[in-house]
Amino acid sequence: MTKPRILLRRAAAGFGFVLALFMVSPGVASAGTSNHGNVTCRGGSIAPGTYQSLRIAGICSLDAGDVRVRGDVTILSKGGLNAGFGGSNITVERDVVMRWKSLMVLGCEPGAFVCFNDPDQTTGTLSTNDRVEGSLLATGATLLVVHHSHLGAVIQSGGGGGVSCSVFPLGPSGPPAYTDYEDNTITGDATVVSLRTCWSGFIRNRVGGSVTYSDNKLADPDANEVVTNVIKHNLVCTTNSPKVQIGDSGGLPNKVGGKALGQCAALV
Repeated sequence: MTKPRILLRRAAAGFGFVLALFMVSPGVASAGTSNHGNVTCRGGSIAPGTYQSLRIAGICSLDAGDVRVRGDVTILSKGGLNAGFGGSNITVERDVVMRWKSLMVLGCEPGAFVCFNDPDQTTGTLSTNDRVEGSLLATGATLLVVHHSHLGAVIQSGGGGGVSCSVFPLGPSGPPAYTDYEDNTITGDATVVSLRTCWSGFIRNRVGGSVTYSDNKLADPDANEVVTNVIKHNLVCTTNSPKVQIGDSGGLPNKVGGKALGQCAALV
């Protein structure tokens, strides 16, 4: 059987395919680049422009141009935001808030996570430059993938699809539930705790504060890859199962300006 870790590396293609099946309803009603108020997207493409706030109630795709949100982006329970398209960037001036059983892909890049609209789906040529000036606040999110983005801080607690690689939140053609942070710049602290999911990684991120990665119980024995990060202050890893590791990531030990504690003491 193909390892879940390999399936995760194929997740972009599966997620994009399944999203296409879901995006049959109209998107945000207005079209073109313009100013919008407080808007709820219930499915389809999000029109480019500036929003006062944005709520995601269905499966919505940021694929039509750049979006700026003056307030918060809130992904409601069972809602999903796919912001993994080259040429369509999002800037959130406050927070991104993810509710229970919500989904999000934020950002894409060559190699690690190819943009869904990239003409080269093998290696990739496109990338995004998404920004969350405040924090990414996720409580009980089912699927969360963040690549090549700038975040003020991260607080992720709980969520996933259970300690299993057999839960497919977007249907059997998509990836299993998982969490991944790769190639991001995080200005403040990052906390990822109490996940119960298939796989999780925290790889090649630059963090201006401290990182806490604890109590994450995952199904894939190759999960909990916390590698090649540059962290200004402390790196704390406790009670993760499996223990944090380099795995098959091909990564390097982390560079930590403060202390590396718990399971991460061996990964610096």
